[in-house]
Amino acid sequence: MSHEVSANEPRLPEGIEQQVRRGVARLVQLAHQGPDVAAYVVGLLNAVTDEAANRRQPAVLPSAEQAIWEGLGARSGDADTASLVRIRRASAFADLVARSIQGDTALAKLLGRDRSRISQRLAEHSIYAFEIDSGERCFPRWQFQGKKPLRGLRKVLSALDPGLHPLTVDHWFLTPNLDLVIDDEALSPVDWLSTGGDPKVLVDMVPEA
Repeated sequence: MSHEVSANEPRLPEGIEQQVRRGVARLVQLAHQGPDVAAYVVGLLNAVTDEAANRRQPAVLPSAEQAIWEGLGARSGDADTASLVRIRRASAFADLVARSIQGDTALAKLLGRDRSRISQRLAEHSIYAFEIDSGERCFPRWQFQGKKPLRGLRKVLSALDPGLHPLTVDHWFLTPNLDLVIDDEALSPVDWLSTGGDPKVLVDMVPEA
């Protein structure tokens, strides 16, 4: 489907417009590889579109996040650095959505449970979910072994601050921790639970908002 340029719409240089069209066509082609890839592509396109729309506005990062990036060598107050961080963060969130089961109905089907049971599990903190812009709930796949939540997950989730960003939760659960060592190998909280580790150990380690 061709895009007709209106009289009031500024024209792009021909070379740039061709590059944009090729880039979009490639992303559409990638999205056909499956629902997970499609979810990632949509999230990334939304992130880039939002960033482009706000390009002329000053880019400001939260102070805590700015400190992290400055520690990695980023220049303080650099608008391009802040823009790059926002795009990378949005890309990471799109990836998290793609690695999640999307919607209560899909999870109920996976677990072989009634859809109403999903809300009950959320209320009792036996599973973890986050919402996307559409209001749909997403459930990271790492919290399940087969058709069951990880053993001991409820104790850990009950201690988790509900104000934590989903990316923070995802990173903490999947990152090896030097305080969780077995046979000289650091395990992630997910690996700790999946191999029979005591969930009480994790309760004292959960991140703060």
